[in-house]
Amino acid sequence: MIDEETDCHFCAEVRAVVACFGCGIPLCNLCVKLEDYGFGCGGGQILAFCPDCFQDPGVNTVLEYPEP
Repeated sequence: MIDEETDCHFCAEVRAVVACFGCGIPLCNLCVKLEDYGFGCGGGQILAFCPDCFQDPGVNTVLEYPEP
């Protein structure tokens, strides 16, 4: 979560609510991309990414594995 009032790095129009898991830039609820990371033991976590980190398999490792 974002502690300070700051605008979204991508749109610069809406207040940021979360930081990108990959690069840490502030994102609003419209620009953030969410990824569901499952741990294989029934657990998981939702991670927030900026559009660039979301598409980068070096950052968003879910992209490394093809869907079944």
